[in-house]
Amino acid sequence: MRPAGPVFYGWYIAAGGGALSLIAFGIAALGLGVLIDPMREELGWSLAAISLGFSLRSFEQGLLAPIGGVLVDRLGPRKMILTGVVLLAGGLLLFSQARSLPVYYAASIIAALGQSLGMGLPINAAMMNWFQRKRARAMGIVAAGRGGGYFVVPLFALLVTAAGWREALAIVALLIFVVGIVVALLVRDRPEHYGLLPDGEAVPRSGASTPPTSSLIGMSVSAALRRRAFYLLTLSTGLTAGQSIAWTVHQVPHMTNTGFSLPEAGLVVAIYGGVQVAVRPAVGWLADLVGRHQLYIASFVLQGVGLLFFAQLSTDRLWLLPLYYLTYATGHAIWVILFITAIADHFGPRRFGTLQGLASTLTMPFGMLGPFLAGLAFDEFGSYELIFSIYAPLTALAAVFVILAGRPRGDFG
Repeated sequence: MRPAGPVFYGWYIAAGGGALSLIAFGIAALGLGVLIDPMREELGWSLAAISLGFSLRSFEQGLLAPIGGVLVDRLGPRKMILTGVVLLAGGLLLFSQARSLPVYYAASIIAALGQSLGMGLPINAAMMNWFQRKRARAMGIVAAGRGGGYFVVPLFALLVTAAGWREALAIVALLIFVVGIVVALLVRDRPEHYGLLPDGEAVPRSGASTPPTSSLIGMSVSAALRRRAFYLLTLSTGLTAGQSIAWTVHQVPHMTNTGFSLPEAGLVVAIYGGVQVAVRPAVGWLADLVGRHQLYIASFVLQGVGLLFFAQLSTDRLWLLPLYYLTYATGHAIWVILFITAIADHFGPRRFGTLQGLASTLTMPFGMLGPFLAGLAFDEFGSYELIFSIYAPLTALAAVFVILAGRPRGDFG
């Protein structure tokens, strides 16, 4: 059946992907830290034992990324979202009943399996299939949903306080299942299967001289892996991801170490989340308008400059806060959209899932080292200023690798 209506069907998929990302990212990626103290109080487990569950999730997601990518390309985003939703909801439900460490670790692995196979990658792949000229705009909608996950955390914390951590987990597992099933039924794998073309382009008449855009074009995996652009783009993503994860983990400790109270640091983070929700759709539109390649390069420079402002931020230098939002928040918003579209722009959407999965695994060491080295630096110097000041030029350096990768092929994006 062909999806009909005055609005291009791809925008409905983008909206659904944003809604699912908001809930799944807000709970499974950001919100589970809320459970640490209640679990310690009830179960008497050590922080190290609980943290191992989080580490297992991160490690498994990195290892599974190539497998998930291959499955997305072979089975399609819709089936993978459906599978992932069932596994994620089931893992969280098992988590809510955990009374021993083996059950907790098993629940963590199942939830991570669902998140890895059925959340980010299939949604991203659907966007690459349904959009070509407007890829950044579509990803801006999905990324805004992920940015909205910051606001899910305090709501989840209130639910945990009001109902208890086990009951709260069961409730959000049901919520993710219901929303996820609705979104999975909404998603269609490729527009060509329904007589449509990417971006809502008109289907050409028979004999037209201009070939239509298609989600079926693109390099093979082996051809892409023979190009240096793949490794340069992956290196740029790795450098930035390592810094970004370190910043995510240590931003609040850095602020409380420089004079902010915990509520004040939380307010800075909440405002940052609001900026992301507002800015991501806007920069997605701008990227499609002025050129995704050029804006992608600028994102690394903006983040590097912004990280320097953040390294110097303290209650005595509050004037740096708007400069930090202007540079780092803007650069981060651009980057989280365009590091995804860059793969499809350079190599085409046909094998996007497999290539994105391989790139994710190759960047995993950066993501693990970034926060670890930041913690070591703090233990040694009693401050995060030095490590963030080192990460800043490394992030800006990533722009050079994108420049060396060259411009994407015009027929892919």
